[in-house]
Amino acid sequence: EDCLEKMKAMHYKVSVIIPVYNASRYIPRCVESLMRQTLREIEYIFVEDCSTDGSFDILLKTLEAYPERKDDVKILRHGKNMGVSVSRNDGNAAATGDFLIHCDSDDWVDVTMYEKMYNQVIAEDADICICDYYNVTKSGTTRIHPEIDCKQEQWKVVRDYILWYWNSLWNLLVSRRAYERCGVTIPEDITFTEDFFLSCHLFMAARKVTAVNEPLYYYYLENSASIIHNLNPGFMKQELSCVELLIESMKAKGVYEYYFRIMQWRLLKANAALVFTNRFEEFRSTHPESLRYILSVPSTYLKPKVKIMLLLAALHLDFICRWDNR
Repeated sequence: EDCLEKMKAMHYKVSVIIPVYNASRYIPRCVESLMRQTLREIEYIFVEDCSTDGSFDILLKTLEAYPERKDDVKILRHGKNMGVSVSRNDGNAAATGDFLIHCDSDDWVDVTMYEKMYNQVIAEDADICICDYYNVTKSGTTRIHPEIDCKQEQWKVVRDYILWYWNSLWNLLVSRRAYERCGVTIPEDITFTEDFFLSCHLFMAARKVTAVNEPLYYYYLENSASIIHNLNPGFMKQELSCVELLIESMKAKGVYEYYFRIMQWRLLKANAALVFTNRFEEFRSTHPESLRYILSVPSTYLKPKVKIMLLLAALHLDFICRWDNR
């Protein structure tokens, strides 16, 4: 009864959603960094997606070392593997904090991350706070600084954010009111670029964006089981669906003209897999209006060699592409 009353009395400033699937090697490091946060009013929502490697037991064991956080932890368990998008949606639905943020179970965070981001978003009366992060590999860490001018018009903030190749949910602290205005959940059949899908909608729903220009998140790139190391044509198809759905949303909101060229670049990026599997006619017939933007695609989206291959395919020089594919 005392614990129940404590949970009722606690008003959470931040909810952290952590999808968990086959992360047994990394979950202790992640959990330890979360439990040591300097911000007290945090709830942690772990969504265990039917792991097969003992992740759930290791999660429980690691949490035992932090009894002071016990009442702040929720654990949701799926009866079968549902995918990361369902995990994110379920975590968001269970969250009660004023602000929501995600954390991937093979990554970790600076112990001051959520306090610094919360203080910044409150001080600026903003809906979203962005932070810098580190890409972590065996050779070391590389700081990534999203170069977004948060003081410009909001549509330009959205445009600059969409310009970035890698869009995530784990360095975005987002207000509940932005989620409510957004009114979007991630389609269950999109498990690649699902964070891009949701973050773009959140940015379009936000009234103001701010930033903490410090690297507070550690994005671990050496997990061989990660989706980024296991890309296949199915994932590229999901990326295309993601971009198409975003275009539909932009048109419905009457803002597509602001982002037209950028979204053409993203269509080309998603369709590049067609060229590299010798499906040239399908490439030319899928969003043909995007072909005129091949030369303007920045390297953020397509490497020079890929751009050349797309251009050759657009010009019906398929025989050169086939030779290169061998």
